[in-house]
Amino acid sequence: MKGFFILGAMVAALAGCATKQDDSLPVYLFLGQSNMVGMRSVPADLPADMRAEQPLALFFKGGAWLPLSAGVTEPKGFGPEISFSHEMAREGREFGLIKVSAGATTLAKEWSPTNPDGLYAKTIAQVEAAKRTRHIKVAGVLWMQGESDGQTAEMAAAYKANLKQFISAIRYDTGSDDAPFAVCRVTSPESQFPYTSQVRKAQEKVSASNYRWFDCDSLTRGPDNLHYDTSGQIRLGVKFADALKSMR
Repeated sequence: MKGFFILGAMVAALAGCATKQDDSLPVYLFLGQSNMVGMRSVPADLPADMRAEQPLALFFKGGAWLPLSAGVTEPKGFGPEISFSHEMAREGREFGLIKVSAGATTLAKEWSPTNPDGLYAKTIAQVEAAKRTRHIKVAGVLWMQGESDGQTAEMAAAYKANLKQFISAIRYDTGSDDAPFAVCRVTSPESQFPYTSQVRKAQEKVSASNYRWFDCDSLTRGPDNLHYDTSGQIRLGVKFADALKSMR
C-alpha cells in the first residue's frame, strides 16, 4: 500500500506540472520590416469585427498586456496581427502577441543575432520582459522580412544561412525548442531590390524543422508596388494563421 500511495503522489505531482505548463499563455512573435509594420494599411477600412477590441488576443506593450486592436499595435496603420488574431480567436483560447518590426531593416545587419544593439536583441528583451509578467510560452514566430536583403548580392547570397541561424537562435534564446516558424515569401519588385529572386529562393530552401514558407504573390499592394494595402494585410494575417495551424 505504501508503494501505491507513493506512486499516486508522483502521478499527482506530474499532473500538477502538466497543468502548470498547459496554463501558460501561448505567445506569437511578429517580426520583420515595413510589411510587418503595415505602413500602407488604413484601420478605418477594416471590417467592423476587426476594428473592435479582440479580448482573447493580448498585445504586449509598455510592460503590460493590452486587449488587441488596430490602435494599440501601431501608431498608424496595422500589420497582419489583426486578422491573424481574428482567425486564432476562433479557437476560443486566450493568447498573446509580441511585435518587433521596423522598415528598411536587414537580416544581415539589424536582425542579426550577433548584433547586440539590433532588433533581434530587442525581441529577446521583450520576451524576457513578458515572462516577468506571467507564465508564457512562445508558440510561433511570424517572419515578414527579406525585402531589404535583396538590395545587394552579398546580403542575398547570405540570406539562407542567416535565416537558418536566426531560427536556431530565437528558438534557443526564447526557450521554445521547436516553435513553428512561418515565412511570407517576399514580393518586393526587382526594379527596387535587384536580388529579390535570390532571397525568395533562399526562403524556399531553408531546411529546418517546423518551418514553412507561403506564397504572397497575390496580396494586393499600394501605389508603390512594395507595401501591402489594407486588403493585403488582412489576407497576410490569415495566411500566417493557416501556416501556423498546419504545423501543429
